Amino acid sequence: MLTGPSILGQIKNLDKLLFAPKPFYVCEAISLYGTLLFLFLMGVKIDISVLMRLGKKNWAIGLCSCVLPLILTISSALVLRQILTPETDLYKNLFYIAAFSSTGSFQVTASVLEDFKLLNSEVGRLAISSCMINGFISAVWQGVVVAHQQRVIWKVDIIASKMMAISLLAMVLIIICVLRPIMSWMIRNTPEGKPLKESYIVAIYLMLLTCSLYSEVSGEHYIVGPVLLGLTVPDGPPLGSGLVERLQTLTSALFMPLFFFSSSAKFKLSLVDAYGFAIVQPVAIIGFFGKLLGTMLPSLYCKMSLTDSLSLGLIMSSQGITHLLHLQSLQYLR
Repeated sequence: MLTGPSILGQIKNLDKLLFAPKPFYVCEAISLYGTLLFLFLMGVKIDISVLMRLGKKNWAIGLCSCVLPLILTISSALVLRQILTPETDLYKNLFYIAAFSSTGSFQVTASVLEDFKLLNSEVGRLAISSCMINGFISAVWQGVVVAHQQRVIWKVDIIASKMMAISLLAMVLIIICVLRPIMSWMIRNTPEGKPLKESYIVAIYLMLLTCSLYSEVSGEHYIVGPVLLGLTVPDGPPLGSGLVERLQTLTSALFMPLFFFSSSAKFKLSLVDAYGFAIVQPVAIIGFFGKLLGTMLPSLYCKMSLTDSLSLGLIMSSQGITHLLHLQSLQYLR
């Protein structure tokens, strides 16, 4: 942000030195590839079969932490729209801001738990399982909202929207019925205690890039395919742990800093006005407390201690890379 257009970028000729268009585009492309790998690895680390073994507590926390903040933020947006004129952009987009600020993300939750070494704790396992439910529900209605808005803005007919949905379903089926069996075959053909062949790793990279390209071409976000592919990768050695071992350091140490650098370098403080800030900020705060209460109330009802309930609520309320990607994608829905 310091080197962006808000501060140092205002100095004449310095912005051309710091952000020459050609190298900056290369940096941005590499950073987006890093987000693709990061979210893919988050999916690899999560055992999707956990969803099949969830109890009532997990479902209650996951549903409440998704529904309650959504209701509160939408209600606050309805109230705040009464003081806005219908012609303003903020009036038209306040519902989207409210809806997307209340979303959950199991990738972000998993990343937070991993950073704090809590993945294998009782609270960590509960947070992961609950946020998988929250994230799944959020992803479904986000997809519906985005598809509807794309149809309105770009005047896409209903047939094209149906084709987008069919394309997404086809991608899910291909990943489950074709790519996962291929990965299972790779594991069976790898001697016990031996690492995967380099050709197998390259094949998985190609699967990853193909799924990302397919997502973008079919009208979805480019990270949808890699996330789905990561969730279907068999966990443990040699495949799951081998991919994490090869990609974790490179992604965390190089690609992700580039992503945050290129994202924050676009931030323009001059675009933030006090009036808009005063309207949007209450919605964001209400969304945060909605997530916190939506997690704590069912946790306390299920006889969890106040400390564990508060810790779980704060973890579930965390925001991270997926929320930043959502905010970046909202610029195309205006």
